[in-house]
Amino acid sequence: MVGAILTADFICHGIYPGKTVFTDKNGELYVVNSFIPVRRGKELSVEKTLWLLREDEAIPDWLIPFADEDGGNLFCFSVRESDHGAIYYYDHEFEYGEDPEEHVIYLAESLTTFINSLAEDEDDED
Repeated sequence: MVGAILTADFICHGIYPGKTVFTDKNGELYVVNSFIPVRRGKELSVEKTLWLLREDEAIPDWLIPFADEDGGNLFCFSVRESDHGAIYYYDHEFEYGEDPEEHVIYLAESLTTFINSLAEDEDDED
C-alpha cells in the first residue's frame, strides 16, 4: 500500500501531486499542496515537522503528517489502534489553550483510498 508511493523522490524530496483535490462525504474540498518527504532533503521532513508540532503540543499524538495544504494545515494518518491508517485533516488555526483534537476531521479509511480519491483542481490555471 504505502510502499507503492514511497519512491526515492518521495522519500528525499516529497511529491507535488498532479491530482490535488479531495472531496469528503459532505462535499467539502481539501487541496493537497505537497506530500512531505520522509527524509531530509531541501524540504521540511516528516520527522522535523512532527518534532515541531509535538514541541508546541499543537497536534494530537496519534497523528502523523504526510502532506500539507497552502496555509499550513496538514493531512495526517492515524496511529491509534482503533483506526490505524485512517486519514485526517488537521486544521492548525486555533487559539492557544484550545484542544487540538477539536480541529481534526476524518477524511478516509486509508492512504490508498485518499490518494485514489484525489481529483484534478478545476480552478487551477496552468
